[in-house]
Amino acid sequence: MNTATGTAPAMPVQMEEEPAASVSLARRIGTFLARQYLAGVLLVLVALLSVFQPAIIGAGNINSVLLQAAITGVSACGMALLIGTGLLDLSVPGVIAISALTAAALLPNTTIGVAIAGALAVGALAGLINGVLVAYLKIASFIATLGTQYLFLGIAFIVTEGGIVPIESYYYRSMATQSLGPIPVSFLVLLVVAGLAYGLLYWTHFGRGLRAIGSNERAARLAGVPVSAFKAAAFVIAGVSFAGAGVFLSGLLSSASGTMALSFELNAIAAVVVGGTALRGGRATLAGTVVGAVLFSYLSNALNLLGVASYWQYVLTGTVLAVAVAAGSLRRGPEARGAD
Repeated sequence: MNTATGTAPAMPVQMEEEPAASVSLARRIGTFLARQYLAGVLLVLVALLSVFQPAIIGAGNINSVLLQAAITGVSACGMALLIGTGLLDLSVPGVIAISALTAAALLPNTTIGVAIAGALAVGALAGLINGVLVAYLKIASFIATLGTQYLFLGIAFIVTEGGIVPIESYYYRSMATQSLGPIPVSFLVLLVVAGLAYGLLYWTHFGRGLRAIGSNERAARLAGVPVSAFKAAAFVIAGVSFAGAGVFLSGLLSSASGTMALSFELNAIAAVVVGGTALRGGRATLAGTVVGAVLFSYLSNALNLLGVASYWQYVLTGTVLAVAVAAGSLRRGPEARGAD
């Protein structure tokens, strides 16, 4: 009781605070959506194209799009880890070619499992070569992997003499094309790979080290991160993911050749960047990478159905990638820097 006025003192008003978990979740969702502005543009473009060609949104075509997106997405997950570390790998077409050729060479004499394991092992070896060149010989990743792209493609052309190696295994081919309902098995594999990559990057000491290197390599080294070893390991993991894409692509094509994945590195990088990952490194958006792979596959599919020439598709892909890089370099603030 207030003795001067005879009234009770006012009680402080307790403001009900929103739970921290829900605030964090809402913020993360908002950050994710803010990064998908280019994906939103592509989605609108696909919707507009479907007006001129209704088959674009048919069930059979959606299955085909997801099948293509799975191949791009698996390789893009490995690329996302590298870009998050501030690195780049242009040897994707060569790694896919030699990995697929390895599987094709092993298939007539062994099981499908051994053929796939052999392909993944070749991808890991190719990644290790890239990792040694970049991490230990200190060659810029762009230059080193451009060189190894020609090296691996040259090996593929020499082995095949410029021809095509057919794959006759029914089960190997069906592995790449079968579906569970409307969803291709390969797309389900993509979701698993993206989940594993996310867990590796954000829930492990190794992943935190990769992001630290991408943010500030010198600071990471001073903090005790084994920078060279982590970089090399990132290239090995990426090589395995490229080889996995090669396995699915060779199954889909029922063959392997040196030309089976030319310019595929552009698709992988485009899916990663459009998905919200900045080329400057420090983070990687795996969910956005999957979204980017699906939308690019949908766009390519729509242009094919509309009869647009392939070279115009290259123009569009290159333009979107250039816009994505330019827009990412101009963006500032928490939405552009936050972690996934």
